[in-house]
Amino acid sequence: MKTVATLLVAGMTLSYSVQAEILFTDNFDSGFTQWSSSGVVESNNSENLGGDAVRLQQTGQLWKTWDTTGYSNVTIDYYFAATLLEDPDYCYAEYSTDGGNQYTVVTSLTNGQDTGTFQHGLINTADLANNPGVVLRFRAAASTADNCFIENVTVTGEPGSGTPEADIQTSSSVNFGSVLIGSSVNQTLTVTNQGQADLLINSVSGLSGDLAVAADSCSSASLRAQSQCQITLNYLPSIEGSVNQSLSIQSNDPDQPVLNLPVSGYGLDDQGDGYVENYEPLSGSGSVSRSELTYAYLNGAGSDTQVPLSAFAVPANAAQPVHQFEGRIQLHNPGSTGQFAEQRDTFRYTGSGDDPRKHLPDFDFRFVQSGTHLIPETRGIVLGSHPYWEYILEPGRVWRETNDSGDSRAAIPFSLMQKNSNCVHNGLMSFTFNDNGMSDVAYQISSETCLYYQVDMWGRVAATYTPSTVTDALLIKQQHQAYEASKVPVKPISALASDYPAANVDVSQFGNSSEVSSDYMSVYGVYVDGTHYTAGCETRAGMHPYCDRLRVPSYSTAKSAMAGTATMRLEYLYPGYMQEQITDWLPEAANDPENDWQQVTVNNAIDMATGNYRLTSDSLSDEGSVANDTGFFLVEGHQNKLDYSVSRYPRNSEPGTLFIYHTTDTYIATATAQAYVKDKLGAQADVFQDVIVKDIWAPLNMDLGTQDTRRTYDSVKMPFGGYGLTFLRDDIVKLARFTSIDNGRVNGQQVLDPAQLEVALFRELSTPPFTTTYTNKYYSNSFWSLKQSVPGQCEVHVPYMSGYGGIQFVMLPNDMIYYYVSDNDEFKWDKAFAEAGKIKPYCQ
Repeated sequence: MKTVATLLVAGMTLSYSVQAEILFTDNFDSGFTQWSSSGVVESNNSENLGGDAVRLQQTGQLWKTWDTTGYSNVTIDYYFAATLLEDPDYCYAEYSTDGGNQYTVVTSLTNGQDTGTFQHGLINTADLANNPGVVLRFRAAASTADNCFIENVTVTGEPGSGTPEADIQTSSSVNFGSVLIGSSVNQTLTVTNQGQADLLINSVSGLSGDLAVAADSCSSASLRAQSQCQITLNYLPSIEGSVNQSLSIQSNDPDQPVLNLPVSGYGLDDQGDGYVENYEPLSGSGSVSRSELTYAYLNGAGSDTQVPLSAFAVPANAAQPVHQFEGRIQLHNPGSTGQFAEQRDTFRYTGSGDDPRKHLPDFDFRFVQSGTHLIPETRGIVLGSHPYWEYILEPGRVWRETNDSGDSRAAIPFSLMQKNSNCVHNGLMSFTFNDNGMSDVAYQISSETCLYYQVDMWGRVAATYTPSTVTDALLIKQQHQAYEASKVPVKPISALASDYPAANVDVSQFGNSSEVSSDYMSVYGVYVDGTHYTAGCETRAGMHPYCDRLRVPSYSTAKSAMAGTATMRLEYLYPGYMQEQITDWLPEAANDPENDWQQVTVNNAIDMATGNYRLTSDSLSDEGSVANDTGFFLVEGHQNKLDYSVSRYPRNSEPGTLFIYHTTDTYIATATAQAYVKDKLGAQADVFQDVIVKDIWAPLNMDLGTQDTRRTYDSVKMPFGGYGLTFLRDDIVKLARFTSIDNGRVNGQQVLDPAQLEVALFRELSTPPFTTTYTNKYYSNSFWSLKQSVPGQCEVHVPYMSGYGGIQFVMLPNDMIYYYVSDNDEFKWDKAFAEAGKIKPYCQ
């Protein structure tokens, strides 16, 4: 009979027509008498593809051996399903080519993959051919009530292969992606003899012009079975646009005497300042000893377990990658795969059953490679259809390891941000790839900054890589390199002691566990004299390998960084803005039936001193009400948020006299600023993009992923203002330095109203700050202050930005910065304040 077989080679799929014979087939309708078995194995008709299937329970096993001598292109097809699996239950399909001494897992099903849907399995590797000891085995590793089902096993082979033949195999194409004109890029092509006779390669030819063969160990080579040789191709574009040629390899392969490989690239014009084509090259040999996230695991073998996050790191001996990644990654059905474990669930979001929160959202994104960096096309908060999670993607790394069968390897940091909220859960992905395809993607989430919901997620999901030209590839690479070059110089926090020996610094006083529990610390650091001293970054699975890409939430630090800062920027551009009446810009406030918003100014709103409140016993009592959750924080549309903000609190005192903390006040201030900006700059203007990002953050070189904010889920897309930003640790330092040390200047140019900034930083006390119900804590222009005593010397106001759960950006009055991001409701930094005073005095 004639059939079409599918062969998986080095991550690519090739289809070809062969004259194949059925060597064995069994649909199990008549039982499983042709097989060997052990344990609990029985016929079953509850889950099947027609007739009966075989069911395995507990440690049940079913296996069969074939002699394929005289047959090539041997293919094993089967269907596999499971039900009722719980962690850590598994169903395995595996094969052996040495009579059953060693097995390779090709399908593993576990919790989340147990819907009873039959999955098609296919095995087609060279070692199945001409082999007297091919074994297919199915086995269960499960509890009493869990089920593994087998259906429709078929083995086919092509007869007449008794005479050994050579079989040339390599990538089906080479794509250099987008390369700057005048830059030289190499890719190495590995040629393998998958046959049993020696492969004689006569010549390698066909490239010209901008494409060339730079090195060639294949021409005139004789390769024994499973031996390899390499051809290094070079692309040096001289003109803008695409180039497409064909590399010809002539050999004694009877099926492909001339193998023609498409070779393509795209030349890009215009070089940005400081741009490097081969960015941060690696010089290791690639000889890496790896026990986690191995090539075999990423390509389907073994079971899913949590691993140390060091498995996602670029290893010390990593080699330069040999492939150029540019195109699209799609994950297949991530919502039905993976493992999950709760660490803290205050609101009981997830129980023992399955839940969308336990799985990744759909993933369909494009990436470009710049040297050894892999950069997502899409940055910031990615809105999607998942009910609970939204992605934030970060640039990752690319390298090569010699045990990856010629593929290159990549790791991508990412975060899941809770929809309509600000919790950020940090994860990593890793996979291998070549010019045509990729392995499965391994992922793991082992940390977060979230007071009320802390979870681990891990697993492996099938994926597809579709090479394609990304239109803005050069711009994406330039922007990434520009940000990397702009980062504040970093040293470990331990270096503070050696850099300031006269101060006798005890670095343990920063991030001290008596003030902030180390188990709940995401990142912390100190900035002094142009250097960023960093620490933290520990997770439940060890140190995060990409601390500079560990994204953290803002929560209410956004009140200072966004709402208060935008207000002072508008005051600088339009003097008198802060005295504008809310009712002149928000019809909802003007039409309030109780007239609660009459005479309330923008300044009153950012001071949270509108005169509208319910409780005064504690400055934060109103904020903690259940009504705020249901009426403001949980609603998704702008009009609902604004209507609640306007109507919630009655007038109880004169505006500008009493501080009562309300995120709703900041939302009103943000909505007012949005209306004002649209009036001044046009209907398409946006207070976040046109006032914060364009005027301040972009010139400060804040990360592109940071230049985004939570917005309402409607056509208004109102920035939240009071929360909803995210930061990298470098962004925190740049933001705090701009505000306090640089006094609201960007590149020497004043952008914030200097008088109002003095008020916000508690340097101008002729305008008294608002007192709070907390000892020595004050509030002004959306900034906090803690009055600190320096024993025997002076008292100083220390301004800071504060965020829910345990986030503090402290702008010390000695031109230093101390910050930490944590999630255990801890807000102390007395020890850090005292220790920083040793480096630079406060009282001068």
